[in-house]
Amino acid sequence: MRRWFLLTLTVLAVLAPAPALAVGPPDSGVTTDTAVTATSIDNEFLNTKRDISECLGNSVNLPDCGFQPTTPGARGGALQYVTFALMAFGLGFIFWRVTRGVRARDSAVDPTKP
Repeated sequence: MRRWFLLTLTVLAVLAPAPALAVGPPDSGVTTDTAVTATSIDNEFLNTKRDISECLGNSVNLPDCGFQPTTPGARGGALQYVTFALMAFGLGFIFWRVTRGVRARDSAVDPTKP
């Protein structure tokens, strides 16, 4: 059984990067006759009231660094709390099933225990 596990693990380790290596470099679309244009950065994470150098490098977000959540899926939005609640419920369910299984096993081994 262990040999099959090691064989499977080895095959997966060798073949896992294969799709990433099969793809060539992305086409930049830049040709010699393409004019150089200035681009502006349109990034909602850089919309700050502070200097960006003050906001970067901190493990905790500083006030006025970032933005208020505008969609439910944004950082700090409602879906983040729903995800946390679902994870907590899932862990609670797993804990309950393990506890129930252990109690069933213990009662089968020693019928005097409740």
